[in-house]
Amino acid sequence: MRTRPRRLVVAAVALLATTAGLPATAAERQDSHDRHEQLSHGGLSAVVRYTEYGIPHIVAKDYKSLGFGTGWAQAADQVCTLADGFVTVRGERSRFFGPDAATDFSLSSATGNLSSDLYFRGVRQTRTVEKLLAQPAPRGPSRQVRDLMRGFASGYNTWLKQNRITDPACEGAAWVRPVTQLDVAARFYAIAVLGGQGGSVDEITGAQPPTAGSARAEGSGPPRTRGR
Repeated sequence: MRTRPRRLVVAAVALLATTAGLPATAAERQDSHDRHEQLSHGGLSAVVRYTEYGIPHIVAKDYKSLGFGTGWAQAADQVCTLADGFVTVRGERSRFFGPDAATDFSLSSATGNLSSDLYFRGVRQTRTVEKLLAQPAPRGPSRQVRDLMRGFASGYNTWLKQNRITDPACEGAAWVRPVTQLDVAARFYAIAVLGGQGGSVDEITGAQPPTAGSARAEGSGPPRTRGR
């Protein structure tokens, strides 16, 4: 599976370097106005300031801490949505939600969990994302982008460790687990290719080799015979 390496870089910068991106729920918006949180863990620190409509603004001393604050803020706002996405890019939807259940189309065009899993397991088995991460900049992600992804994973995991999930969509769910930098990169990869091969997942996973009959049917005409 081929893609442009810079797509992963652009996706990471766009989704990590601004704000947490996922708005707070309606019930949280009123209470979150002008709320500040001072976060720190494992040598990373960030300040998250929530303004009107629960929009988080993150201040940090470096890119890794910026990713840390972003991962925390996104987990605080929409942990179930994020966790569901990590299940997708790990190729584990069938395991937790059943192979025939429909996907939400947020990370690919797959209509069912089995098709989604086949596609993302293929991405894992071919080590597509790892190969992109191994490319030196500018073909691969810069040091700043790598720091953002590492920090995001740390912030997300720290929130999981220090908080109890109350959202019924994933409260007590076994599929809500800590993530790695690779999980974060895989999610950004899925978003980056959504308009390309990610939009043809059912066709990719359902492809079959041609049979002898179908090969003749697609030719220019019937087999030629040698005349006298």
